Amino acid sequence: MTTTAEVVSQADDRIRRLESQLVREFHDVPPSIVHEWIERARARFGGARLQDYVPLFVAREVRASARAFPTQETPGTFLSSWARNTARRLLAAELPRRWAHTAGVARRAEHVARVLPEEERELLVAAAWVHDIGYAAELTDTGLHSLDGARYLRRAGVSDRICGLVAHHSGAAAVAGLVGLADGLGEFPDNRGRLRDALWYCDMSTGPDGQPTTVHGRLAEIRQRRGPDDPVVRALAINGDERLAAVRRTHRLLRRA
Repeated sequence: MTTTAEVVSQADDRIRRLESQLVREFHDVPPSIVHEWIERARARFGGARLQDYVPLFVAREVRASARAFPTQETPGTFLSSWARNTARRLLAAELPRRWAHTAGVARRAEHVARVLPEEERELLVAAAWVHDIGYAAELTDTGLHSLDGARYLRRAGVSDRICGLVAHHSGAAAVAGLVGLADGLGEFPDNRGRLRDALWYCDMSTGPDGQPTTVHGRLAEIRQRRGPDDPVVRALAINGDERLAAVRRTHRLLRRA
């Protein structure tokens, strides 16, 4: 006999699978927005007598919301075009999976940028394109990709604002502290605010192959792919809450946009 707890667990599994499907289907909608719609619809239909139909009702409601959601891309600029071409040159052939992730982060940035002041939108898109270039063998020096990428950008004459965004993206300071590179990372400014949050949001809502994902799915994937001894995983005990807070702040802006 199936217990109530088992029924709830099975329903949770179906909803999570549905969420992954809808996030991929509506890739122009920020994953955190899709998650919120699902939770809201699930609360509405949670008391339905025929629980097997709840995922169908939820999917129908979320799809209606997604079709009505305003999507707007930030137009390309010289800066973002240079950043895209630089990332392609450094990553596409040598690290195709990293390139796919980078392209996914940049696509997300093109839609998320609308929550920022106009003068910061191209900075977000450009930073998204180059945030992981430090993984390229040509740039590797310290082994901390955020620092190596930022130093390359500084040598290339890129603005301190973008260099700082790349240096400190997605909690890099905690990783730098664990591997003894905090002083090196300190060469670059860490300007907290909406722009920084938005880059973290884009990175944390994009999977390793460029597909959209939720922040919790992204964190789980990082832990599984890298293993418990990797400094990036160990750093999650330090910067995990900060990552989640940045995602929440950007999510609130997207809701109001």
